Amino acid sequence: MKNLLEKLKAFFSAKKVDSAEGSQNSQPKSTDTEGEKQPGRLKRLFLNIKAYAKRKPSTFIAIIVGIVFVLLLVTYEALHLTSTPEFCGMCHVETETGAGAEYHTWKKNIHAAADVGCIDCHGKPGFFGYMRAKMGGMYDLYSEIVHSKENKMAILTEGATNKEYAAKLVPNDWCLICHSDDANKEIRDNTFMSFFGVKMRKVDAVKNPEFRELNGLRDIFNDEMPNISFSHDNHVNTLGLSCMECHMGVAHGGEFQNKTKMEDCFACHDAEREKNPDMIAPANDDCSACHTTVVAMQEGTLLLEEGEEPTPPSIMADQGIYGAGNCSTCHIGAFDLPTAATCGPTCHSEGMDYGFMYDDIRAQFDAVKAPLDKLNMQLYEVLGKMTKEQRAKFNEFKNYYEILANDNSKGIHNDTIYVKAAEKAMAIGNELASSLGIPVAAPEEGQE
Repeated sequence: MKNLLEKLKAFFSAKKVDSAEGSQNSQPKSTDTEGEKQPGRLKRLFLNIKAYAKRKPSTFIAIIVGIVFVLLLVTYEALHLTSTPEFCGMCHVETETGAGAEYHTWKKNIHAAADVGCIDCHGKPGFFGYMRAKMGGMYDLYSEIVHSKENKMAILTEGATNKEYAAKLVPNDWCLICHSDDANKEIRDNTFMSFFGVKMRKVDAVKNPEFRELNGLRDIFNDEMPNISFSHDNHVNTLGLSCMECHMGVAHGGEFQNKTKMEDCFACHDAEREKNPDMIAPANDDCSACHTTVVAMQEGTLLLEEGEEPTPPSIMADQGIYGAGNCSTCHIGAFDLPTAATCGPTCHSEGMDYGFMYDDIRAQFDAVKAPLDKLNMQLYEVLGKMTKEQRAKFNEFKNYYEILANDNSKGIHNDTIYVKAAEKAMAIGNELASSLGIPVAAPEEGQE
């Protein structure tokens, strides 16, 4: 027994020695860096990259350039995709004219036909103006998610009805860069227009007079306006009015082309006359001072080309009954438009009611204009595909077509003039349509 106990004691003593030796062997060997913390994963990654850059500097630089290029491309595409009218239309979803229907009304407007998008008008020209607009768009997106629909509609309604607020949303410079040569030059000379040659939107590439002439636009400060005598230079540069004073809803009014309202002219002039009776402005009843195109139409001098004889004047203008100086014969009030009844017993004796002629002339006008309306829209749809020569032809077509579009009398002022304008517009428009593969326009059934 004693021998057995001694053997067991010796066995366990040997095990303790082996265990102690094993523990010593498991300890790391002492080095010069003993006690220092081993580098983490990120630091090891950085060290590996640094080592790779030293081994293959050319390859490393190429990889960095590639990564930067991809990031810039992704950023550019993201900015571009979120700047399209279709992207804006994801929130502005209403389909009636008014607040919330901005995308719907824009699609019906001439700005859409000319490929002028939301970001072109709702952001200051230039690169920094674009980026500021994008940052503002991020807040709009936040508001769309967080704020109520009532809050959103209240803000949009304010922009559509309050001229002062609308002028802050779209200041004059943002319109003038396209519509004025002098303003365009001043803006371009004092603005960083692009990011190293990369232009983010259409407006930043606009350079007048090339852009303006290509699109058949007038220089609003130096060229004569169509249909009406009006000085933009006086109202904008001298009086300091905003474009929104006269062109409220310019792209969101629900119509193809925004037109000024005579009610706005009268209201503004009347208010100013109360403050300054000596204000230099035509009297409200001095029709011919502003409506110079109507005067020329009545007198038969509109559309005269070199060596061409004047078109016969309006019958009533020729008789001195109905002309530039006597508009009130038919226009009893500025906003009281004549009717067939006006032409009846008002002027003619009993049994000589010529009111039927009024209706006939206007019906004929509608029949002549209808195919030109269709052709005008068809040409706008392929505007981006036209060559420079075809654009010039299109602008020539527009000059004649707009005479009809601006004739609110529908031919009553001078039916000979509208027929002449329609014939010229049809000939030029059909020639252009044929070159573009568009079916040519034809008169309405029963009309020659």
